[in-house]
Amino acid sequence: MMTATAVLDLPISVQEYLESEKKSDIKHEYYFGQLIEMAGEKKKANRIARNILRKIELPLLEQGLDTYFHDIKAAVDPQNIYRYPDLMVAPLNEEDDIEEDEYFVFEPVLIVEVASEDSLSRDQGKKRREYTALPSLQYYLIVYQEEMFVEMYVREDRKWSVETFEYPTDVLHFEKFGLEISLKEVYERVSIL
Repeated sequence: MMTATAVLDLPISVQEYLESEKKSDIKHEYYFGQLIEMAGEKKKANRIARNILRKIELPLLEQGLDTYFHDIKAAVDPQNIYRYPDLMVAPLNEEDDIEEDEYFVFEPVLIVEVASEDSLSRDQGKKRREYTALPSLQYYLIVYQEEMFVEMYVREDRKWSVETFEYPTDVLHFEKFGLEISLKEVYERVSIL
């Protein structure tokens, strides 16, 4: 996951944020009027997210779901919170012709954050609470980049359960999508200390 490097103090509106983000060379998350500047990420974080993307993209597309990678925002709370998950899956809506909607997703069904040491507590705390409050979300994954470990939050009716995975032979089952991916596949070509 990209780590936040600075919070800009000037409160701005959602519309100002969305317009400025289209032109900005630096990505910012938006949190109740504040801009949170996003730093770059390690190659291993990018590789982990891409490994997951490769495994799930085509099967989910066949189910009418599209996969977004890094640069698309999640409208967590359209009036107050926009985040940049490392990976996000949402229903494919080819009828969207509103230009603004080209930059963010309203109803993700799967969100993945690749956690660094700096971002882990935020991914497990604030972001987990924000994401799991989304009615559409079915799965939230926190994938550690410094060790082979995944936390998988799964919606079961109105409650969430969590499973953890730490061995190469462990398999994450996305039963609602009829998909699975092993930790060996998630961490392919990633050196873990």
